[in-house]
Amino acid sequence: MNTHYLKTRTAGLGAAFGALIVLLALSLTAEAASSNWVETEGGRIRVSALEPAADGTIKAALDIELLPGWKTYWRDPGEAGVPPSFRVDRSSNVQSAEIHFPAPERIEDAYSIWAGYDYPVVLPITLKQETPGTTSVLEADIFLGICESVCIPLQTSFTLTLDPDEPANAFEKRMVARAFRSLPEVPGDDFKVHETVDSGDTLTLAVALPEDADGGEIFVTGPPGWRFETPRSKGVSGNTATFEVPHSGPNEAGLSGETIHVVVKSAGRAMTTDIVID
Repeated sequence: MNTHYLKTRTAGLGAAFGALIVLLALSLTAEAASSNWVETEGGRIRVSALEPAADGTIKAALDIELLPGWKTYWRDPGEAGVPPSFRVDRSSNVQSAEIHFPAPERIEDAYSIWAGYDYPVVLPITLKQETPGTTSVLEADIFLGICESVCIPLQTSFTLTLDPDEPANAFEKRMVARAFRSLPEVPGDDFKVHETVDSGDTLTLAVALPEDADGGEIFVTGPPGWRFETPRSKGVSGNTATFEVPHSGPNEAGLSGETIHVVVKSAGRAMTTDIVID
């Protein structure tokens, strides 16, 4: 990812120093299922979580509230930017964390074309406990970029105590549920990737689109070390759209044996799937 255009800002030094990075490193503690807001230029963020389930799953959400004109990145922005990071290494009784992503927008600025969100977004998170159904202390270290004409890396930490005997309140339950409902649907007969062909430097995908769709948009990401350029639409025949995605990576022979992650948007719907390339 090309981040050469990222500029830096220094808080409190005025417009003359508006190109220097602010690394906001605040540590907030809460004996509840939601943190306080952490504010920065361009927006604010917080974390909410539900009580641990009996199987050791904790559903949570990273609430990113952007001001008008500001943007943030998807899981693989593309030509520029860095994806959000949610680390739980310092936590007690939290084994892992996985961020999930709603379907992004393709955003073009003066520097590049990239994938992200130009509106407030809530990212669902699935946490797994080491000892299921008991209390966990979540120490979440978060890093993400918030961008307008320049990008400001936001780095902060939250602490939440999550007790199975202390349920989240109605607002937190609604917010987390809404975050998970925002995720793309799984493939179905009327909306799926039904063919992939890799030439070594270009991946071709044939996608079945929903009925009456007049086109679609696709986002592709893969294992670390692989870079995917902006997909090119090759047209629609019937309800099948064809896309070409130039790529480069550690294996000159191509993507054979690798797993890619695909998101397709069409007719007001979004679908996501993981595909192993033959």
